[in-house]
Amino acid sequence: MANSGYSGYTPEEITRHFLALVMMKYHEALFLLGLIKAPGHELQSPKLEEAAEVIDQLEALKIKTQGNLSLEERQTLDGLLTELRLSYLKIAKDWEKKKEEPETEKKIEKPLETDPEKRRFFKSYG
Repeated sequence: MANSGYSGYTPEEITRHFLALVMMKYHEALFLLGLIKAPGHELQSPKLEEAAEVIDQLEALKIKTQGNLSLEERQTLDGLLTELRLSYLKIAKDWEKKKEEPETEKKIEKPLETDPEKRRFFKSYG
């Protein structure tokens, strides 16, 4: 490794490590939003407060690194933040609607959401 003032890391290695960190936090936020699942597990219900915290951490990272990011790093971070914010808003809105539904509707819909075989034959008229 050539010494370039970055503790022995090349600028390309720094970019790779930075983007890996950003992607790790991105996937953590997706998991907390209930959009992806851990290997071998079912999708979890959204944990909105925790997801917001991870999004805020990425925003803080963006602010603290302002002026020090390459175009690729800045575009990646901006794009992921935009996607996470929009996903958060949609899920928060959908989750709020689910909480407002009558208890009988929740009991009917939940099995259909978790059973893909039943879902395939379910037709929505509304």
